[in-house]
Amino acid sequence: MNETCEKDQYSRSVGQTDKMRILRERALALAKRPESSDLESQSIEVLEFSLGDERYAVGSETVREVCPTKQITSVPCSPNFVVGIINLRGQIFSVLDLKRLFDLPQTGNLEHGKVIIVGIDDMEVGILVDDVLGVKKVPVSEIQQDLPTLSGINEKYLYGLTAERLIILNMENFLTDESIVVHETLGL
Repeated sequence: MNETCEKDQYSRSVGQTDKMRILRERALALAKRPESSDLESQSIEVLEFSLGDERYAVGSETVREVCPTKQITSVPCSPNFVVGIINLRGQIFSVLDLKRLFDLPQTGNLEHGKVIIVGIDDMEVGILVDDVLGVKKVPVSEIQQDLPTLSGINEKYLYGLTAERLIILNMENFLTDESIVVHETLGL
């Protein structure tokens, strides 16, 4: 009888050991962080903003800062989409009006808008927006990239459109486009 009790205790302790091992393995597997490349391929983080009645977004990796539109200094003889320049802690940024660049209706008040400083590598500019709506993650699977129906916006500046009509801009193409760089000099 003692032998039977010892076998039961032994099998219970072996069973407990197996259970503890299995639970430990499961806990380690659940605690393991997912691969960052998997997460990035599933969704992108964007800064959402408004231009008139439309909602736009840019990838948050290109956003340097958001600031009020106070003290934008106009620049004579610049293209109409260049609102002016802004001095931000000693650094000068050109401020571009996307409504003018995309031929959108001019609505909103410049004094109540915001400037989003965006940049890639050495190219940094401010873009004038009506309001900043916040940061959100957008699943890549929900972004439609074939956009034949959007007018006014150069196709190369677009990344895609979501079902909620959020227009996501391709800031890499935007900031590397030679047509937004002003090369004019004033003959004095």
